Amino acid sequence: MNKPEEVLYSSEQLQAALHIAYENMLAFKRYKQTPVVIVRDGRVVEVSPDELTAADQKAA
Repeated sequence: MNKPEEVLYSSEQLQAALHIAYENMLAFKRYKQTPVVIVRDGRVVEVSPDELTAADQKAA
């Protein structure tokens, strides 16, 4: 394993990669016409991928 002082990726790079993965997941869910399962107000709910945006990702 890497030493703690070794940083392979910056925080910005990791954030960008997660954003791309999130957008790809939404595109896949739209293509398959399946809901996204999320936790909202402590409850597990199914939401249409069209209802979710990049702003929702930051709130999660």
